[in-house]
Amino acid sequence: MTSRKTGHRTPAEVIALLTRTTDAERRLSAEQRLFPDLLNLGTAENILLFPRLHQEVFGRLRGLTEQDLRYPVPVYGTERMREDIAELLRPRFGAGLGPDDVFGTSGVSAALECLAFALKRAEGLQDGDRVLIPAPFWQGFRWCFEQRPGLECVPAPLGAGFDLTLDVLRRSYHEQRVKPRLLVLTNPNNPLGVNYDKDLLEKIHTWALTHTDMHVVSDEMYAHSQLRTARTPFVSAFSLDAYRDHPQARDRVHVVWGFAKDFGLSGFKAGVVLTRNPRIKAVLGGTDGEPYSWFSPFDSLKHYVIGSLLETRDTGRSFAAELMEEYRTVLTRAFDSARATLDEVKNIPYVFREGQNSAQFLWLDLREYLRPDAPEVPYERGPHFLREDDADHCLPVLFSEIGDAESELFQYIKDTARVQLLPGQTLSAPDQGYFRLCFTAFDEPTVREAIRRISRALADRSG
Repeated sequence: MTSRKTGHRTPAEVIALLTRTTDAERRLSAEQRLFPDLLNLGTAENILLFPRLHQEVFGRLRGLTEQDLRYPVPVYGTERMREDIAELLRPRFGAGLGPDDVFGTSGVSAALECLAFALKRAEGLQDGDRVLIPAPFWQGFRWCFEQRPGLECVPAPLGAGFDLTLDVLRRSYHEQRVKPRLLVLTNPNNPLGVNYDKDLLEKIHTWALTHTDMHVVSDEMYAHSQLRTARTPFVSAFSLDAYRDHPQARDRVHVVWGFAKDFGLSGFKAGVVLTRNPRIKAVLGGTDGEPYSWFSPFDSLKHYVIGSLLETRDTGRSFAAELMEEYRTVLTRAFDSARATLDEVKNIPYVFREGQNSAQFLWLDLREYLRPDAPEVPYERGPHFLREDDADHCLPVLFSEIGDAESELFQYIKDTARVQLLPGQTLSAPDQGYFRLCFTAFDEPTVREAIRRISRALADRSG
């Protein structure tokens, strides 16, 4: 029910909605939609390309035909769709990528889950097997691998400076009583945004493929989210010598990618598994039972819209390929704008080295603003509710799993600056006080205003 006088949702509705939502980013999005005055820079979304997409794709869509409403055959993408996706990805993922290596799903979350189930079916992974992941990492890995596949995520905490090294992974691997069966790397990294250099990736993959029995899943969701100033280029797992020069190792390296981040199409839920493992292909493709994509399909409406995006133009290239070239300039401009504002306000430290990539994020270091004696806050009070003296009109805190000091700082920034950031401990950061800011979630002026609001709130807290 909505109050006719105020337009606010009733507390019961708010509490019910957020209680049903477990993922950190979706909780932020749910709250932001209930309270539109909040600026959500915590959820990883990308609106930078919408004007071009609207002009060149959405505004030109033909009418739906009867064929568009029929089951797509196969449900993981028609031959034409998978060839178009392979053609788009070849410049970054390797010239050998073909349509038979591409399996479409309803988003990268579904791609990861389908791959986990396929590894259990075809490669002997079992309930409780460990998944080794450098931390901090995207919180969704936990429910992609744990909730239904029944695997267990094990963080490998990065040290000072958040540098990934082979030693970090090797140490975390050997610390496990039951050795991990799966290594997950995110390149470019989420939440750090960095590209991992080729030499490091060669060492990690060589170790994983020759000294362990782990499969490697490379989440390359942000492959096209590249700053023009980045001196370390993106290198796909499929481009590594450790992969190409060892035919037997090819069966143990898999890549996922999707349209949500690079193209800003989060709501379309369109992702792909890329693999050359024949046994995994048999499971995903349905030659060993029904295709796993049947339960999370690349459906007919995805074919309709994304097919239009990928259509070949008179130039002989698809608009999608052209757009990814433009995107690099647009993304760099948005990053430069956000970074310049952070440097201008001076009181918001962030983790970044010259020449790094940043994908769509800035990793804020707000540890100096923590209050170690912050009490546990079982619920939130604030301007959302009519009677602040009534506990029935309070909202449960969004992130009960993070430390009290980080929770209190998140709450302070939200209530004072009216800006949502994603707390670092929701991303398995080992220490409290880090927050992820997504600078592609709004246009440049709005992001600049949000940063200035945060700056003023932190200045008041210090002064």
